[in-house]
Amino acid sequence: MTSHAGAQARSSPVRVMHLVYSFGFGGMEVGVAKLANALDPATVAVSICSGKPSEQLKYRLRPEVGFFELGRRPGNDPGLIVRLARVLRRERPHILHTHGWATIVEGLLAARLASVPVLIHGEHGTLELRPFNRRVQRWAWGRATRVIAVSSRLAERMEQHIGFPAARIHVIRNGVDTVRFTPALRPEARAEFGFGPDDLVLGTAGRLVPVKDQATLLRAWALLRQRGVQFTGVIAGRGALKDELEGLAATLGLDNVRFLGNRPDVERVMAALDVFILSSVSEGLSNTIQEAMASGLPVVATHVGGADELVVPEETGLLVPASSPEAMADALARVVADPARRVQMGHASRHRAEEVFALDGMVRNYTQMYLDLDPRRAGVSARRVP
Repeated sequence: MTSHAGAQARSSPVRVMHLVYSFGFGGMEVGVAKLANALDPATVAVSICSGKPSEQLKYRLRPEVGFFELGRRPGNDPGLIVRLARVLRRERPHILHTHGWATIVEGLLAARLASVPVLIHGEHGTLELRPFNRRVQRWAWGRATRVIAVSSRLAERMEQHIGFPAARIHVIRNGVDTVRFTPALRPEARAEFGFGPDDLVLGTAGRLVPVKDQATLLRAWALLRQRGVQFTGVIAGRGALKDELEGLAATLGLDNVRFLGNRPDVERVMAALDVFILSSVSEGLSNTIQEAMASGLPVVATHVGGADELVVPEETGLLVPASSPEAMADALARVVADPARRVQMGHASRHRAEEVFALDGMVRNYTQMYLDLDPRRAGVSARRVP
């Protein structure tokens, strides 16, 4: 005999609410938006709750995706927990899915207050390593129903640096939309930016913040130019370091670098490049590397986070140490010196993106997890929020 709870679970979608600190154009936030838009609403009814007032990313959500803002105040805001609990009681999600250090404690406490039965916590690359914060993370993660890492390397760091049991960390890798990001856009994108067929264009995309370390990229470009390599450098993104980076480019004499600002059409930026570069000092599993691969680009990236799960050295690109302009310049010189090999690397990147990191695979994994942890299912023995 089929239980009433089991029948209900199959006839109505599991309700999942994502909790994010803010909803601007960061890698984690973009990943949450991609997932929310791609989930089948007949199976998973998804909503997103942002602690801070949202930015433009919320306008990219499907109409079916609910969106809420908590009006987080500067500094510590204990009232946030109460406001979140009110939203949870009203919306009654079956699962609360928190993301990163800035949401786990508030999410855990609000879930308890609102009797949300299942809490999933996801980490995306940046861990809090101060002693007290390590203890808080270990305590909070231990009370989640499930803990997710976006790469195997991040899972290893969570075990090594936080002391959280590896057996309790599940890896679900980010995925990329291989229809939106495609080499097919290249001719019109190159024309749009005014690049000729023989122009060499090197570029990156991401927030202009310290962790992305675009200063190292600019210094590498200056070294490359000293070697006589003629190219145009492109940096897409906005952030607190905009003026500082533009000043550094001027100081280095890089009049061949274009700062594009925020580009919602980043797929066209990618399509216009010949080589994509990521200079970050810390990452989880980089969305932008995946987007570059899907766009058919060779990738030169710092060997941080899950970069070595994405880039196959000498096949789809090259990995270099973080914070080393010299190593980055050497790698770029190797890639640009052989146009035929560069094109071959780009083809291999596209193939790897399609075969290993396609968005539909990520969506299947999250969908199955949500269904497995649906508290209405008969016989579900998942750990509940205590």
